[in-house]
Amino acid sequence: MKVNKRILAQAVGGVSALAVVAIGCAAWYVYEPEIPKVQRPAKSSFDLATVARGEQLATVGDCIVCHTAPVGAPFAGARALPTPFGTLYSNNITSDEATGIGNWSEGAFKRAMKSGVARDGSHLYPALPYEHFTHVSDEDLQALYAFLMTRQAVSQKAPENELFPGLGSRPLLAGWKMLFLHQTNFQADKSKSEEWNRGKYLVDGLAHCGGCHTPRNLAGGEVTGHEFAGGVAEGWNAPPLDASNPSAANWTEDSAAQLSPNGL
Repeated sequence: MKVNKRILAQAVGGVSALAVVAIGCAAWYVYEPEIPKVQRPAKSSFDLATVARGEQLATVGDCIVCHTAPVGAPFAGARALPTPFGTLYSNNITSDEATGIGNWSEGAFKRAMKSGVARDGSHLYPALPYEHFTHVSDEDLQALYAFLMTRQAVSQKAPENELFPGLGSRPLLAGWKMLFLHQTNFQADKSKSEEWNRGKYLVDGLAHCGGCHTPRNLAGGEVTGHEFAGGVAEGWNAPPLDASNPSAANWTEDSAAQLSPNGL
């Protein structure tokens, strides 16, 4: 069969053009600009009440647990975090300018928490549960930033992540976010009490309870419709927090409060 070379050339050209457009769109979606470095803010520049509030919020979020290595300095990172995709090492979130977040602006910090993007524009792994933190208010993130920036600066660089081959490319995380990161502000349920809404805000946001207590799919995203049905985190079986838990009937407000000594 005789092939019309002109038509063939046009078809190839059209496919090539579509490929270029697709690559361009993908690059545009993946790209995040670098946010300029800032000089580390002086501790005295932060309001003491705001710092105290940030400390409470950091306790709710359990930041120190993941960001402190065994026998390591608080918040200096380098803790091994086993995942189904390999081992990640937590970042240093002290005010050290070289290895921590000391040269991050408040805007850079908020972007990392809400969008999972580091100051330099690189995508962060969802071991940082930004799919929950994205619901946290700017006011609370401001307080958390103030608290972290007034911690002792510690020079410590995290080891390189040990992920399975092919999973170490951070641009791939943009696709993960497209599927699982839903950037929405917390919306109070007007039919519920102020206390109930405060609890939901903390549970869905900084406390990120679903991060451990909700099952995940093969891509590592939380399974929709099974919130708090139990999950696995770092080799630990996180029990259900819903009515399916055999001991749920024994829980009371007082017993739950014992696990939240800050009364938040």
